[in-house]
Amino acid sequence: MDARRKLGSLFLSIGGVAALAVAALAVLLSNAGTAGNPLVTYAVLATAIVAAAIFALWQLVDRSLLRGLNALAGETRVIAHGTETARVPIERYGALTPLPQAINELGEKLALAKSDIARAVASSTAEVEEQKSRLSTLLRDLHEGVLVCNQHHQILLYNQAALTLLHLTGELGIGRSLLQVITKAPVLHTLERLTLRVKEGRHLTHPHGTAAQFVGATTDGRYLLEGRMNLILQEDDGINGYVVTFEDITAELAVLGKRDAVLRAATEGFRQPIANLRAAVETLTDNPDLDNDSRQAFEQVILNECGGLSQRLERITEDYRSIITGAWPMNDIHSGNLINLVITRTNTSGGPKVILTGLPQWLHADSYSLVVMLDHLVQRLGEVTGVRSFDMSAEASDPWVYVDISWEGSPVASSVIDKWMEQPLPDALGGLTVSDVLQHHRSELWCETTRPGHARMRVPVPPSEQLHGHTDHIAPSARPDFFDFSLLHQPIATAELGQTPLDRLSFVVFDTETTGLRPSDGDEIIQIAGVRIVNGRILTGETFSQLVDPGRPIPPESIQFHGVTDDMVRDKPKASVVLPLFHSFVTGSVLVAHNAAFDLKFLKMKEKISGVKFDNPVLDTMLLSRQLQGENADHTLDGIAKRLGIQVVDRHTALGDSLLTAAIFLRFVDMLRDQGFVTLDDAICSANILVELHARERAF
Repeated sequence: MDARRKLGSLFLSIGGVAALAVAALAVLLSNAGTAGNPLVTYAVLATAIVAAAIFALWQLVDRSLLRGLNALAGETRVIAHGTETARVPIERYGALTPLPQAINELGEKLALAKSDIARAVASSTAEVEEQKSRLSTLLRDLHEGVLVCNQHHQILLYNQAALTLLHLTGELGIGRSLLQVITKAPVLHTLERLTLRVKEGRHLTHPHGTAAQFVGATTDGRYLLEGRMNLILQEDDGINGYVVTFEDITAELAVLGKRDAVLRAATEGFRQPIANLRAAVETLTDNPDLDNDSRQAFEQVILNECGGLSQRLERITEDYRSIITGAWPMNDIHSGNLINLVITRTNTSGGPKVILTGLPQWLHADSYSLVVMLDHLVQRLGEVTGVRSFDMSAEASDPWVYVDISWEGSPVASSVIDKWMEQPLPDALGGLTVSDVLQHHRSELWCETTRPGHARMRVPVPPSEQLHGHTDHIAPSARPDFFDFSLLHQPIATAELGQTPLDRLSFVVFDTETTGLRPSDGDEIIQIAGVRIVNGRILTGETFSQLVDPGRPIPPESIQFHGVTDDMVRDKPKASVVLPLFHSFVTGSVLVAHNAAFDLKFLKMKEKISGVKFDNPVLDTMLLSRQLQGENADHTLDGIAKRLGIQVVDRHTALGDSLLTAAIFLRFVDMLRDQGFVTLDDAICSANILVELHARERAF
C-alpha cells in the first residue's frame, strides 16, 4: 500500500510539473506577443498530450500492477498465518502468475515445516511426559526421601517420601535451601569430603565413587536421618549439584539408646556385687574361727562366683560394644583427609595449630563425629597444656590404626581426661559425648610419654577392611638398580650443613613416575611428588604432587605399573613448567629418594629447558639399605618396608612412594646413628664409598 501511494505521488508530481510548464509557457508567449502563433498552439497541445499520457500510464500501472501486488501481499500474509491448505488463486493475477506460483511453493514448504515441527514437538512432549511419569512413579514408590540440590543447596526436586520423613506438613518448596530443613554441619562436611575426593581425582578409583554416607537431623533436632550424598558432575568433573537420599533412623536409634541404657546398667550394676564378693573373701580370709575345710570350700564358691560374674561382665560389655558399632553408620576414610578436616575445623575456630605428619592410613569410622571429637580434644589439650601446636598422625598397628595427637611437653593426667569423657561435643548429633564416640568405634583413649619431653594422646580406630590404592596386586618394581656414578658420587657438603646431625636437617623425599626406564632414549617424567621432613617428622601436609604432560604416549606396560594414563596427563603442564616449581619446593633441603640416580637422571636431563639446576645434596635409601643391611638383602621399597614393619599404602604413585620412602629413611637415620654415622657428611662419605665399590666391581 505504501509503494502504491509513493508511485501515485510520483506520477501526480510529474503531471503537475507538466501542467505548470504549459501554463508558464502560455504566459511567456502571450507576453511576447505570439498569442496567434501556431507554434505556440502546437507546444501547448503537445504538453497537454504528455500530461494526459502520464495520467493514463498511471491508471494503467495502478490497475494492472499495483493493485494486484497489493492484493497479493494481503493473500501472502493469509498463507503465512493460515492453514496447511491456504493458497493464492493464480488465475486472478494474469501477467503476475509466476509470482503467486512461487508464493504457493513457499507456502507448501512452510506448511510441511510446520507439520514436521508439530510432530517433533508432540513426540518430544510425549517422551518427556513418559519419562516424567516413570520418574514420578519411581520416586513415589521409593521409601527413601530423595532431594536433588544445586551447588548452592537449593532444592530442585523432591519426592513425597522426603516430605513424610522430614515431617513437613506443607510443600518442601522448589528453590528452598536444604540447610533450612536438615542440620547444616553434616551436609557441608560430607560435601567437603566429596569435593576434595573429586578435586584429587580419587573418585575414579574410590569404591564409593562420588558418594558418601552421613548422619544428620532435622533442624529442630527431633528426627535423626541417615543419608547418602552423591555428586552430580559436569563433563569436566565440575560439581553441578548433588542428590541426597535419606531415611529416618530416629526410632532405630531410640531403641538402640534404650538397649544402651540396659546394657550400661547391666555392666555397671555388676561391678558393685563383684566388689562385695571380693570383700567377703578378704573378710573370710582374715577370720580365724572357721575350720580349714569349711573355709576353703566357702572361699572356692565365692571365688568361682566372682569369676563367673567377671566373665559375664566381659561378655556383656563386648556384646554391647558390638551392637553399638554395628548400628552406627561407618565408612572408610583416608587418614590424610580426616586430619585435614580436623585442621580446617581447628583453624576456623581459632584453636591450636595442627600439623599433619606421618604415613597415611585407611580407617573405618564415622568421619563426622570423629572429626568433631578430635577437634574437641585438641582444644582441651591446648587449654590444659598451654601448647599451641600439635602434630596429628595415623599409625597402623594390628588390630587398630592409632590416631595420635603429639606435642612437646608432659602427658595429661587420666583424672583430667576422665572429666572430658561426658562433655557434649559441639555440633555433634544428639548430644554425643567423647565417651559415646569412642564406644561407637569400640575404642578408648589415653595419654603417654613417647620420649623425654614429648607426649601423645592415642585414639585407636578400626582399620578399613578393604584394600585401597593402586597396585596392591602389581608385581615388584621392574625399575633397575641405576648406578650413574657421576650422579651418585657427591662432594662433601659445606662445613655448616655437612656437620649438622641428620635428625636436625630439612629433607625433601621425592619420587617420579615416567613413561619408561630409559631417560636417554626419550622416556619422560609423567608425575613428580615430594614430602618434607623437618626435625624427624614427616610433614604430610607439606607435599608437592603434580602430573606432567610428557609430550608422548604412555606405553600400556607403564600404565599397568603406575596407573597414570594419557587422559590423566592431557592438558597438564610440561616438565619445563613443573620442574621450576619443584625446584622452589626443594630449595634449602637435602634430597632423598630410593634408587635416586634414576630420578636424578630425569631431572638433570631437563635442567636446560627448565632453567633450574638441582644441586642439592642427595641421599639414596637404596644405598643406605645396602650399607645397613648387607648386599644380599631385598633392597626394593616393598622388601625394606616388610622388614621394618611399615605398612604400604598407595604404592606406585609418586606421592605414595615418597611417603613410604620417607618412613623408611627416618628408620635408617636411627640405624645410621647407632653405627656412628651422625652427620650429613658421614652419610655422604658412606654412600660415596659404596658407589666406588660398585664402580670397581663393574670395572672387573
